[in-house]
Amino acid sequence: MRKLVIEKAAIRANMAVIRKRAAGAALYGVLTGAGLIPLARMLRDEGVGRFAVGSVEEAQELREAGFVEEEILMLRATVDREELERLVDLNVVCTISSVDTGLALNAVAENRSTVAEAHIQVDTGMGFGGFLVGEPEKILLAYRSLPNVALSGIYTQLHTSPKGSEQEVSAQLKQFHQVLDAIHAAGFETGLVHAAGSYALMHFDAARLDAVR
Repeated sequence: MRKLVIEKAAIRANMAVIRKRAAGAALYGVLTGAGLIPLARMLRDEGVGRFAVGSVEEAQELREAGFVEEEILMLRATVDREELERLVDLNVVCTISSVDTGLALNAVAENRSTVAEAHIQVDTGMGFGGFLVGEPEKILLAYRSLPNVALSGIYTQLHTSPKGSEQEVSAQLKQFHQVLDAIHAAGFETGLVHAAGSYALMHFDAARLDAVR
């Protein structure tokens, strides 16, 4: 039988390094799989109050374990009505990666006479999903046409391995900032801006924005 071993001392040491490197940026603990709750509790003890997950089940597990006030960000967009209803009920910050995913979330929130919170996902070349940087008009459409969605943040995914050179990351960040500029020029606020995971944070100074995942 396999055991999951969480090395608490190593996590605390890593968190100290990440927190120093983040220099005041908000920190998201990205959680998945076995050991999700013990790890979440450790991160909360280390001062992390924002978490990110990849499934509705993980979000529900966190809420049921007592993570009631903490922000939970869903890093996967969906148009599935049942999933969206559960995410809204759990007070999860959703991801909008296209006009269709935005309209689907808006419809669920409107039907429930509420406002759902969401972050915009932008694809700067990794292919993990999101609005394409070459189609800013679609991103602006999300800001203009979703009255029941509060867009409180925007993010992209950077190269996160040694294969991702500084030049590649710089090109991604340049494209991302062009999207941010277009949003601001249209008179909208982007909210929390994030791009870096821990690897990008440690290796690329320019990747440190408002938050780190």
